[in-house]
Amino acid sequence: MFQLILKNTKQTALVLALLASSIAACQSNKVENRSISHRGSSINSRTDTLSYQKLEVKKISQYFSENDGTIDTTFVRVTYPRFEDSSMNQLITETILLEGEESIDQYANNFIEGYGNFIEENEISYNLSWSKITDVDIVLNSPQLITLKNMTYEFSGGAHGNTFELINVYDIENYQKLALNTFISENKMKEFTKIAEKFFREEEGLSDTASLDKAYFFENGKFSLAANYGINKEGLFFHYNQYEIKPYAAGTTTIVVPFDAIQDVLTETGKNYIKQLKDYNHSIQ
Repeated sequence: MFQLILKNTKQTALVLALLASSIAACQSNKVENRSISHRGSSINSRTDTLSYQKLEVKKISQYFSENDGTIDTTFVRVTYPRFEDSSMNQLITETILLEGEESIDQYANNFIEGYGNFIEENEISYNLSWSKITDVDIVLNSPQLITLKNMTYEFSGGAHGNTFELINVYDIENYQKLALNTFISENKMKEFTKIAEKFFREEEGLSDTASLDKAYFFENGKFSLAANYGINKEGLFFHYNQYEIKPYAAGTTTIVVPFDAIQDVLTETGKNYIKQLKDYNHSIQ
């Protein structure tokens, strides 16, 4: 049974109408947003980039509230690409289902049920609504490499919500996740880190000698790479999430290390991937 928590009973009819329309919408909660198909010239064994559609799953809580004439409810929305290739779809679900969920529906339901349990187990005069938004986007779609980004925002009470981004790079010929050392030689990682620090300092407006000790959370004030790395058309990029190297109010940080700056520290495999990517980018210009 749907729970309506209202301060003004005159709003009940409006809420019921809203609820009815929301239920109808949720009966078919996978909605095709757009269809995207990128095609490029032949490079090695692949002639096309991967085609996909963007799908959406949205669910709402049965608990509504009214405050100062505004009606609100908890919701979760997941948008993600759906490929013709089933193996790619498996990578997408793995990008979203980080806590052992069996499906995207279960992922969404767990958040809604968590809010319901919170309301039922606590005496709350005004049930502040929660929200969770997950969007899986494709940063790079080339014949050899694909970069996926899971951006998730979640608010479940407190002073503010939190956002994180999870980025992964895959070889799409064998569906293999590629670690950073696929591209950067292990024995040259220190040299690469120094190159990346240069671009970090440029992004942050810092001099070569400015201390990183007070304004950042780097251990012992020494620059380190974010675990979150990806590849785009310009180079390797690194994303530091909220709280990772700065206070919440300072936001996130993303740096791009251009391909041309790292030729001397690349593995042979990395050089091959990047050459293929540059050739592909040149072919579609």
